[in-house]
Amino acid sequence: MPIRLRAANVLHGFERFLLSVQEWQAESGEIVALLGPSGSGKSTFLNILGARMVPDEGKVWYGSTPHIRVPLVPGHPRIKMVRQDFGQMPFKTVRDNLLEYAGIRSEASEDRAVRTWIKTLDLAPALTEKARGLSGGELQRLAIGQALIGRPGVLLLDEPFSHLDPYHKRRLQDMLRDWQQRSGATVVMVVHDVRDAMEWANRIDVMQDGSIVESGTPEQVYARPKTHAMAHAFGRINERPTSSVPADLAAHPAAFVVDQTWYLRPEHLAESQVPITASRGRIERSGSEAIQIWEEGEQRWYTRQS
Repeated sequence: MPIRLRAANVLHGFERFLLSVQEWQAESGEIVALLGPSGSGKSTFLNILGARMVPDEGKVWYGSTPHIRVPLVPGHPRIKMVRQDFGQMPFKTVRDNLLEYAGIRSEASEDRAVRTWIKTLDLAPALTEKARGLSGGELQRLAIGQALIGRPGVLLLDEPFSHLDPYHKRRLQDMLRDWQQRSGATVVMVVHDVRDAMEWANRIDVMQDGSIVESGTPEQVYARPKTHAMAHAFGRINERPTSSVPADLAAHPAAFVVDQTWYLRPEHLAESQVPITASRGRIERSGSEAIQIWEEGEQRWYTRQS
């Protein structure tokens, strides 16, 4: 059964900042991405949600029950966390590491569960390998298998795709999406790549200097971000001080303003709207996207090529 996750009045000193989250929750079955620069507090907050760290102040609830306030001990049998350091037992095999987390009493059921996850995670060639001999990508997949084999109601993921090659990243993303849709589990994940957050999450919470500075659906965060970092997170963007924007563009329905800076994404700027004083420059390509750069002195305008 999915579990609602809630944190209130959380304060915790870390690095240069004070983590401060006054009121936060993930509804049952929601997928929340924690996004932000390194050192912004994402992993610290995730570790507090997973009872891997005890905050200086505040509480976390799973459903209606406060978690056990002991570091390194999960606070609920159906809360599972995949950390960046993986946490496997290095001298045990892949199979034994999975069994350690299975929580299944029947030997036949254990065998079925292990076989299923070994196949799903492409770990069959390494079945009898000890964890210490696995590659970073194999350890990452094993850690996710250890979490999912216990059928969690809440899954916490810290940079789940960081050690994977493109093939296994795509396979793992598809598998996790299918698992979440079937289980209805609540998922909270720390991600570095904004594209993973956009593709995966129902909600994106942006962290900066220990606080959540904006929150919204992927569509909202893309179309109307509240921070300069998120305005720039998706690549090239038109920007000007609000005082120097041409009147017709200032009123553009897709434009947004952050701290007296006007922004407009390239796909919303038509070539006919580029000031006539700008000259056509080079085309910048990234994957299937092509951005036309227009030069106006030291300023640049950007439109998307069709």
